[in-house]
Amino acid sequence: MLPVVHLPYPLLRATGYLADWGFSGLFQFYFLSALIIQTGCSVMEMFYFRYRASVFDYNEKRFTKFVKSFTLAFRFLTILFPTITFGTFFYSIKLQEEYKKELAMKDPSIPEITCYSSVLVAPFSDSVMISTMVMWLGCIVCTFSVIPSTTIYLNSHLRNTKNMSPGVVRMQKMLLSSLIVQTFVHGIMLGVPNIMFVYTIYFGSDLEVAAYVAFICLTFHGFLSTIAMIIFTKPIQNGILEVFRCSVAKFLSF
Repeated sequence: MLPVVHLPYPLLRATGYLADWGFSGLFQFYFLSALIIQTGCSVMEMFYFRYRASVFDYNEKRFTKFVKSFTLAFRFLTILFPTITFGTFFYSIKLQEEYKKELAMKDPSIPEITCYSSVLVAPFSDSVMISTMVMWLGCIVCTFSVIPSTTIYLNSHLRNTKNMSPGVVRMQKMLLSSLIVQTFVHGIMLGVPNIMFVYTIYFGSDLEVAAYVAFICLTFHGFLSTIAMIIFTKPIQNGILEVFRCSVAKFLSF
């Protein structure tokens, strides 16, 4: 999808294979949004799992209720978002046509407005878009509530714990550091484009370069996260090296 942000509202124009196959811009926008939310949910789940793996008596901690409540809320939003958006898809398509015609009358010099492969994001325009924005903001609140607080809590817990051996503590710190680095990558590559997108929806923007940079970040966040996981997680490094050695040995044996 290519961004076009010179309108009062963000206009996203799909130009890939899905557009060539007849999928609307609204469908691709909902699909991309659902994938981003699912990625955020997976990051939340990793922190929740790391918390339970690091704190043996987590059931007795008050902080567990805090982390668990936001994690469950994010799971609920992950399911609710595609349910509402795709459940009201044909209704939203009709609204999109109305919004595009209205803007096309105001500014007929932009041909992308009436294109079926484009989607116009107009906040507070209808119940579906309002619900979408509320769910999106809810996901952001859950993410920024759990990730920093869990990181601070686990760092303090691992420094003061007496229930683990030094070797186990070092391993837990290494795994936590790897998770923090991956989250930092996700925060930059996903969080910054999301913040830019939300800002553009409410206040408008004509920064085409920033929009392209945001889409590049969305595209490559998974690749950079995988590289960070390999670099900062020693067991994964050892596993990859072992696979590589076995592959080389088999190749040389021929």
